[in-house]
Formats: sequence, structure tokens, C-alpha cells
Amino acid sequence: MDEVKVGKRMVRGRQYPWGVLQVENENHCDFVKLRDMLLCINMEDLKEQTHTQHYERYRCCKLEKMGFTDVGPDNKSLR
Repeated sequence: MDEVKVGKRMVRGRQYPWGVLQVENENHCDFVKLRDMLLCINMEDLKEQTHTQHYERYRCCKLEKMGFTDVGPDNKSLR
């Protein structure tokens, strides 16, 4: 996204022959609402997914390389 000058300040937007479209101006665009919805509202889901899927997979691989296994006292898999 480009930065354009509006008055004395620079804003994120795009210059058109009929005027300036400001991305972060809610009168012009829904970008702020979309960004908030995707990042803020779904951030907890993103954290949970990252921890349960990616981190646990990484952790298991590292522990297996160190010689640890996911078996209980009866040698049955805990997974």
C-alpha cells in the first residue's frame, strides 16, 4: 500500500483522480475492521493452533532425537 500526503500528514492509501482513498479511514474502507477481526479476534485460535500442532510436533521430534519416547510404564504408546 502506498503512502500519500493528505494535508500535512502522510497516510496509508491510494491517490485517484477524484481524491485520496485512505485505507485506515473507516469512512472510506473496511480494512481496519477486517484487520481487527482477523488479527485480534482470531489471535487466541492462532496461538492455540501454534502450540498444539506446531510446538508439540517440534517438541516430540526433539525429545525422540534425545532418546525419549512417548511410552508409558507398560511400553504402550501414549499418543
